[in-house]
Amino acid sequence: MNILRVVRNNWKKSAFAAAVSGYALSSLKTHIEITQYMNEFSTNLYSTSENVGAPKNVLVVMNPIANKKKSEKTFKKYCEPILHLAGYSVEILRTNHIGHAKAYIEEMANLPDAIVIAGGDGTSSEVVTGLMRRNENVCPITILPLGRTNQATHKYFQIGVQSELDYIKSLCSALLPMLKDDFMYQSVIRYDVINNDDDSEKHLKPIFGLNGFSWGLLKDIDSTKEKYWYFGPIRHYVAAVSKLFSNNWSLETDYVYTPPCAGCLDCVEVRNEESKFLNNFLGKLVNPNRSNMKPQRQLVKNSECSSKQQGKMEANQIDINCIQNSENFSELETQFISSLQPGWDFIKTIPSITSSTIVPQLVLRSRTIQLHPTGETTNVYSIDGEEYDARPIKLSVVPNAIKVFC
Repeated sequence: MNILRVVRNNWKKSAFAAAVSGYALSSLKTHIEITQYMNEFSTNLYSTSENVGAPKNVLVVMNPIANKKKSEKTFKKYCEPILHLAGYSVEILRTNHIGHAKAYIEEMANLPDAIVIAGGDGTSSEVVTGLMRRNENVCPITILPLGRTNQATHKYFQIGVQSELDYIKSLCSALLPMLKDDFMYQSVIRYDVINNDDDSEKHLKPIFGLNGFSWGLLKDIDSTKEKYWYFGPIRHYVAAVSKLFSNNWSLETDYVYTPPCAGCLDCVEVRNEESKFLNNFLGKLVNPNRSNMKPQRQLVKNSECSSKQQGKMEANQIDINCIQNSENFSELETQFISSLQPGWDFIKTIPSITSSTIVPQLVLRSRTIQLHPTGETTNVYSIDGEEYDARPIKLSVVPNAIKVFC
């Protein structure tokens, strides 16, 4: 009775003490569960590492400001001990500016046996670009879901983060394929800025990416939603409403594309112009560990491969992704969305916008596609989450260009 009387007379303090105690118990329970899981994972790691000739020299490309500056602490606490326990020699590259990882990997004297990407989509794009710009076979990569945006991680792993324990499990799951040497060859997208100037010194080096190309209204909404972080889970809706008063509702572009091709004489001749792609291709032919290698077939000439089709489009949003088609070869899928108009109809469409279920008005499938912005288009487009000034650009598929542990 005395306890009930104290609680009744000091109900505010009692409620506060109960909330603090509940949080402490919940944190303790989570800590115990994580410790138990890490112990079990470490115990099972010995049998995995002893049976597989895994690479021993690993470069970790770390973006220290990813995930609100928590990525490095998380990696050192959970991921790095696993790599050391498996017998890996770990070197960490902490990026300190945009383009740091790209330049570092491109200029390395010798590549490591594997690269671990500990960051977001921007870090992934830089690593892939640095690897593809080298005139030699590239080393395999693995991607950790440490960044705020990790489209590539969800592309290669079935990860659903709901709690801190689930988050730690997702990190261990992302490392496990590298420990078991489970991989697949992944096609990448090559981006070349189209420069009409004949001066070769002004030609920019190509950029490579795993995820895709995004340009338009929906990309702007997604990139500005973090400005409204104080709205919590509805910040995407608020960002969409804010665009109701924007003038950048549509963009105009000319496009030129070539049809999809599984590989013919013309394709091989084009690829052989760059020794990088030739070396990469030959390296895969002699790789005994390649799991998805197919029997070699005789190349023939495809009369439609080099044919070009063109058009003009006014759209709200353009998305381009690399997909595996029904005939089991890679192609570009370009989606043009042009059904969004300012006003009440747009407000009613916001639930579809936030869940990305808008049906495109035009879908093109191609091996290459060129976009030539026209009119007064001044906004930027996104390549693997990184923004670039909207300029004429050519996108091409580089099939089976890089090995990804997944």
